[in-house]
Parts: sequence; structure tokens; C-alpha cells
Amino acid sequence: MKRVSGRLTYANVMSTLALFVALGGAGAYAATQLPSRSVGAPQLRPGAVTADKLRKNSVTAPKIKALAIKQGKLANEAFTAAKFANGAITAEKIANGAIGNDKIAGNAVTGDKVDESSLSQVPSAARADSANSAESANPILFARVTAEGTVDSGFSKGISSANVTPGSPGVYCVNVPGFNARGAQVTAEYNVAGNITAYAKVNGGPSCPAPQVEVQTYLNGASNKEPFYIVLYR
Repeated sequence: MKRVSGRLTYANVMSTLALFVALGGAGAYAATQLPSRSVGAPQLRPGAVTADKLRKNSVTAPKIKALAIKQGKLANEAFTAAKFANGAITAEKIANGAIGNDKIAGNAVTGDKVDESSLSQVPSAARADSANSAESANPILFARVTAEGTVDSGFSKGISSANVTPGSPGVYCVNVPGFNARGAQVTAEYNVAGNITAYAKVNGGPSCPAPQVEVQTYLNGASNKEPFYIVLYR
């Protein structure tokens, strides 16, 4: 012991203490004195950064590089509607074709969520133009025609006086350019004076060449000028 103490000097003690301080504080110094941006993805061990190690709201949109987050890097149901701010997702932020039928929950899109002006005619809907039930509810062409062959515009649609040509008494030729009727319905206007009837024939008749519609009106069985109502179908 005397031999050891005889060799201890002030310089020896201070140098030994300095060595311990340097070794013990090296780790703390390295952790707190790293140069800015010196730690990147190559320096991080896979799985080193997890959600529980991130401070809440520390990762915001400006801090995420464009295209850094792809579908394969997201856990199932990682993003739910509750996690998006109102109005955060707009049409220009969605890639073309990104949302297909398989990505939309059943009954997710209802009528009140659809802009009707953006809808075009659905396939085969054009056939409704010739559907009896659809045209019966809102026919394309109809008119009230007086006994003299004048169309009453207040009770007509698509047919004017120019489209009706009176012939011999009780005969009227109805012709609408660009519309070739494949069906017609005519009804005599009620008159207490006698028994009035009316008939129609599409694609021409004895007095009206095709493709006109010929209408004939009768009073008590004899041809006579009478007012009538007519509806035309494609």
C-alpha cells in the first residue's frame, strides 16, 4: 500500500478522473450534439420508429414527402372517416380510377349524394322513348284539334296548326316533320248534339299519304267535321 501511495501524484489522480468523465459522458454528448439532418432512414434500424414513439400531431402533411405513403404501407382500416378533416379530400386529390365498386361499401352512395346533372342516360334507357307506359304518362306529341283543323296550343304539345291539313268534311291529315308515328290514339270531343266518333290510321290512309296520320270524324255515322284529341307515339 505504501508503494502504491508513494506513486500517487496530483497529476495521476486528475488524469484518471478525466478519463472516467470522458468515457461516462461520451454517450450523452453524442446523443445531444448530433449535427442537423445527420440521422436519416439509412441510420435507423427497421421497425425502430413506431407510432407510440411519435408525439401526437408531430407528423403533419407538410412533413410528408410526395408519394411517400403508398397503399402497401398502410394497415387495413388505418384511415377511417373520423380521421379526416371535413373537406380534406376533394376530387382533384383522388387519382383517376382510384375508387372502384369494390372499394365502396354497400349503400354508401345514395340519391342525395349524387349530382344529377353529372349523370348521363343509362344503358338501354333510350328504349323508354318508345315504351307505352312512359309515353302514356307524358306523350311526346298530342293536340286538341277544332272542327276546322286548327290546333288549340293551350292543350297541345309538339303539334301545331301547320301540321294538320283538313280534307273532305270529317277528314284530317296530321303530319309532323321528323316524326314517323307508329301509334296513334284519337278521341272525339264530347258533344251533346249527337253520337260523335273518331278514328285514326298511322302511315297514311285513303286520303292522307304516308307517313301522315289520317283522322276521320263522324256524327251519327256520317262523315262530319268534328273537334278531336290526338296523341302520337313513335
